[in-house]
Amino acid sequence: MDFNQGDVYAYQLPNGYYSVMKVLEYDVNNKRDGVLFTLTSYFDHAIPSLDDERLELPFKDYDRSVAETIDVNDLIFVGNRPLNQKEAERLLKTRGTIGGVSLFYFLIKPYVMWLDNHDPKSADLYLGELRKKEEAESEKKVTPLPSKAFWEIISLIDFDADDPLEKARDKLASMTEKQIIQFEKVLAQKLYKLDTEKHARSIGEAAYVDEETFFSPDFFLYARCLAVAKGKDFYEHVVKHPEAMPKDDEFEELLTLAAEAFEEKTEDEWDYVPSKDYETFSNERGWR
Repeated sequence: MDFNQGDVYAYQLPNGYYSVMKVLEYDVNNKRDGVLFTLTSYFDHAIPSLDDERLELPFKDYDRSVAETIDVNDLIFVGNRPLNQKEAERLLKTRGTIGGVSLFYFLIKPYVMWLDNHDPKSADLYLGELRKKEEAESEKKVTPLPSKAFWEIISLIDFDADDPLEKARDKLASMTEKQIIQFEKVLAQKLYKLDTEKHARSIGEAAYVDEETFFSPDFFLYARCLAVAKGKDFYEHVVKHPEAMPKDDEFEELLTLAAEAFEEKTEDEWDYVPSKDYETFSNERGWR
C-alpha cells in the first residue's frame, strides 16, 4: 500500500467509532522506513469530513509516529489535506518521536483508552487476546532449523573449555536472526520431549520420587539440557531409554545459547519465547 503526503485515512474500531491518521511522509522508494504520520484527535462514530477541526490536532503524544509495518488492509481513504504549518514543522525534527512496527497498534490507541476508561478489565482482556493472536501468528512463521544444522551447532559444545559454549555461540551468531530463533524452537522441542516422569526418576540423587518428596523442577530441566548438549546419539538413546539420563549433573548454560548468539549478532535484547514450553511438568502426557 502506498501513501501520499497529506492523505487522511479512517479506521473503524471494534466499538464502531473511527480513529484517523494523516500521512506526513512516505518514501515509495524506501518502504522499509515505513510511514511517518500523525494520529489525529478524531474519535467519533462517523467517517470525518476533510474540514473537521479535529484532524488538525494530534491524539495525545502521537503527533509524529512511525509505523514500519502496514498491517491494516481496511483503511478508509477520506481524502487529501495539505499539511498545516505545525505538521510541516514536524518533518524538520528527528524522524518519529514514537516509533513502532505495527500501524494497527497505533490506530487502536484511542479505542484502548476509551475501553480502559469504561471497563478496564475488558481493556486488559482485549490487549491480552491481541498479544496471543500476534504470538500465534509469529510462531507460525518460525519453522524449525533442520535437524542436521541443529546438531552441528550442539556438537561444537566443548565441556573441557573455559567457555564450553564459545564455538557453538560464534557459529550460531554467524547465522541469520531467523535461524537463531529456529535453533531455539528446536531446542525447546528437544527439552519438552524429555520432560517425562520416567526421565525425572533417572537423574541420580535429585530424582523424582513422588508428590510428597522434594524435587527440583529446575535441576531436572538443567539435566535435560545436558542430555541435549551431549549430542544427537546420546539424546536419541536417552529418549528411548530414560534410565540413561545423566546422573547428578546438569548444563544450565545451554538455555542461554540462542539469546547470547542473538545479542552478539544484533546488539538487541532477546525476547523470543517458543510456543513449546520446556519447563518441568509442561509435557502433561509425559507425567501421566
